[in-house]
Amino acid sequence: MRNLPIALFLWGCLLLLPAWGSAAQPELSAQTIVKEGNTLVTISNPRIALTFDPARGGRCVECTLRDSGEQLIGRDAVSGMFIDHWAKYTWPSGLMWLPYEYRIVKDGEKRIGIQLWITVPATGGGKGSDTVASSLKQPTTKDLVGLVVKKTIWLHAEHDVILVNQAIENPTTESRSVAPYIQHNLNMGGARFYNNWYMPSGQGVVVHIQPDKEGGRNIGPDWVLDPTAGWMAVRHRQSNRGMVFTFDYNYIQRIYTCGMTAEWFYDTVPLGPGKTFKYDYAITPVKDFADFVHASSHVVADLRPDEDGGTVRVAHDIAATTRPLRDVTAQFTVIGWKSKKIIAEKTINIGRVGFEKVRNTFTFTPSALADGVVIKALVRGADFTDRYEYYYAGDQNEYERRYNPFSTKGQALAGTRGDAYLVTPPRKKKAFDKPDFRRIPIAGVEEPVRCLVVFGLFTHVLNIDDALAGWRQVNYTWANCPPNAVEWFPGTYEELFAYNTVVLSDVNYRALGDIGFEMLCDYVEQGGKLLVIGGPYALGNGEFEDTRFLEVLPVELSGPFDLKWAGEGKSWTLDAATAKHRVLTGISFAQDPRVFWRHAVTPKPGAEVVLTAGGKPLLVLGKYGKGRVAVLTCSPTGVGEHGETPWWEWDGWSPLMKNILSWLNAA
Repeated sequence: MRNLPIALFLWGCLLLLPAWGSAAQPELSAQTIVKEGNTLVTISNPRIALTFDPARGGRCVECTLRDSGEQLIGRDAVSGMFIDHWAKYTWPSGLMWLPYEYRIVKDGEKRIGIQLWITVPATGGGKGSDTVASSLKQPTTKDLVGLVVKKTIWLHAEHDVILVNQAIENPTTESRSVAPYIQHNLNMGGARFYNNWYMPSGQGVVVHIQPDKEGGRNIGPDWVLDPTAGWMAVRHRQSNRGMVFTFDYNYIQRIYTCGMTAEWFYDTVPLGPGKTFKYDYAITPVKDFADFVHASSHVVADLRPDEDGGTVRVAHDIAATTRPLRDVTAQFTVIGWKSKKIIAEKTINIGRVGFEKVRNTFTFTPSALADGVVIKALVRGADFTDRYEYYYAGDQNEYERRYNPFSTKGQALAGTRGDAYLVTPPRKKKAFDKPDFRRIPIAGVEEPVRCLVVFGLFTHVLNIDDALAGWRQVNYTWANCPPNAVEWFPGTYEELFAYNTVVLSDVNYRALGDIGFEMLCDYVEQGGKLLVIGGPYALGNGEFEDTRFLEVLPVELSGPFDLKWAGEGKSWTLDAATAKHRVLTGISFAQDPRVFWRHAVTPKPGAEVVLTAGGKPLLVLGKYGKGRVAVLTCSPTGVGEHGETPWWEWDGWSPLMKNILSWLNAA
């Protein structure tokens, strides 16, 4: 009996353990209820609870932070998290109203989730409207019908990070091009007031600031069209609680907030039959951060410099976003913005970084703070490396940058001081599987010639089909290509390789994206034929820096803004560089064709210059791998003086086009 108190004590300890399993395995739960005839599904862990309405786009209609009881989602019909849309349409897309199928999923005893999916129907699955009834009546465009949109939202037993596995599957026999976008309509504190939204842009981390109460004015941008990283975040100014959204930068086109929503739009991705496009992301609740200057799938961080007499004291706050990290170090370098000289360097051994904020500080003495400094951070862990930076020119400058809506400096935390400080978006890198090219035949030179024309702004001026009339039988596929986005492009190599010739007319890199241009480069290398025509968005203006496409071209580009104007009332004469080239057979220059705009390029060794304008290369021919490439550096823009003949109205334009296509398709 002497051991009875100990036994009672141990029994009491057992009663205190969670019912789900053990202290090391906190409770995970799932519950389904029917409310007013509608099925709602809740998944939860001890820190967060998510309630989904599968019948309304599979959205989350309640997100509750259990430690505070805070409910983040409003009651409006359009409110919710994990809402699916198509980036080709303005808000909303029809997906947000359609009924999704669902099931509860578990991954061992550590994770619980809900999987939701829909096969896009013939009506209501494309462009939508802000009411269910009208949205469901709208026909779905053919390119979306039959695709499967699928999402799995996971909660973990030991932390409050939400992980999302998202995918679009193409079970059809046709190639498609897809560009989704994600919307989370939520508010920290239960309302839009006191919310700051953070988005990484070419001007640094811009901040959208919501007012303190109704009637107040919001400050800051809604759109970021030049994101420099794959994240955005929201913070409540009173509670210092927030949410950080991290996603794959390599596939992001733009980011948006209206002050009550987190939205990111994906690039168009070709999707062949049987293929899947996956776009996972994470949502991390955070505490005690005053601002954000960086986030990734590894860490969220803030750099907070403050003037302290003649020195600057820098606080560095950091926390993990998806998993705890170990062996973390942070190396800081302070560089004078104007002088470009190193002012200070500091390395801090942080060690373990979990989901709670860790703060470290250091100081430096600037020589001319008003000239600005850039604080660069290099953070390494056992298996990751992150880089970020912060521009600072004193406390007053920081205040002006954030709160003065009339300031030319803009509202930014890390990077805008007029034109003085800009961040160049890193080159995106997309990965995808390539086939065995030996098994894919490329179109030969036989008739009919299958020609894919990707046409930009001024292509209509060229009348390509009329210019080639009477040459050979040509079957055209026209792909409309407004700046930065093509409406269609082959989704498989088989489809692309079936074309004898591809014409890019005033097309920039963003239009086809990484995958489209990688496929095009492979097409030429394996024997395809390519004609590139200049324009305001082509060649040096096309943002092709550091891309493989530069290898394909027979010319070296001179960089951005390479499209040169002859000048007011001036023009260049279009001349033959060599009178005997086969491409010039049967062409007369008697009309004295004139060129008003042309790109400044340098022919590569081995390339053939056939035409010039003002003594500079205008038509250049070359080869890449087994294929052939022709580049016309002139732009079909400009107005001539009375009596002058623009080159695209010249009698020689039609025979020139026929000869170029004949050279490309020569056996």
